[in-house]
Amino acid sequence: MVFRAPALIIVAHGSKGTGATPGGLLKVQLQQRLPHFDVGLGFLRVKPKFAPLLDRAQARSPEDILLFPLFFAQSMIVTKELPALIRQTAGRPVRLLPPAGCLPGFSRMLASRIRARLASNDCGIGKTAVFLISHGRKNEVLPASNLREMRHAVANMIGIDDVHNVQLEGPAPLQNWRDMTRQRKALFIPLMVGDGDHCLRDIPDAVNAGINEHIDILAPVGTWWELSHLLADYINRNWRNGGFEPRCSAAIDRWDLSSCPIAD
Repeated sequence: MVFRAPALIIVAHGSKGTGATPGGLLKVQLQQRLPHFDVGLGFLRVKPKFAPLLDRAQARSPEDILLFPLFFAQSMIVTKELPALIRQTAGRPVRLLPPAGCLPGFSRMLASRIRARLASNDCGIGKTAVFLISHGRKNEVLPASNLREMRHAVANMIGIDDVHNVQLEGPAPLQNWRDMTRQRKALFIPLMVGDGDHCLRDIPDAVNAGINEHIDILAPVGTWWELSHLLADYINRNWRNGGFEPRCSAAIDRWDLSSCPIAD
């Protein structure tokens, strides 16, 4: 019998603006951390599209197929659109992993990076407001529930309450960040996949730093080495160790999309 390496496919939204490849760095990092997997990257909105990539992966008859949604909000794309697309495309069972923002340890990862950043400059914890930036949707009433829970968890971990959800679209608009805090020192964390137009232009323009303001914008979370470590650890702990549910007849074995363990 010929052994086929298991496949891990990263699924991202995609960026049309700058020629950037969102998730490209994460793919490289994961291939290094998971050499026993064939790691691929596909998109929902731009090429290379996710569906043909899944078709090619299935044609190779790998030992297993894992799909990782590179999304930080528990949005309709994650809970409805992606599972429906998988059902239409998959000819054999696949395993849908938790989205990035719901990986165990994700909030702790954010808190650790925030503490380190504040300690490395003259801002200091308690003197700097922290903003978690997500994309958002115009028809939302509030940011996604897991993002609000994430904000609460991060605030508890770093010991301050001046932590806020802001969005490029929809409620809690990023350009209104000054209305949420009295501080004029602010740290912004883009819950984004890569260095596309949002990170290169939209976020700096919306923040619009003033002369007397100390503004620090971190690299998008999708490029952090810690994220690849979280996912690789999750897979190594669960794959082949009984942590994933048995494959099901509906051609998709998915993590419970109704829950998102934020308080980790």
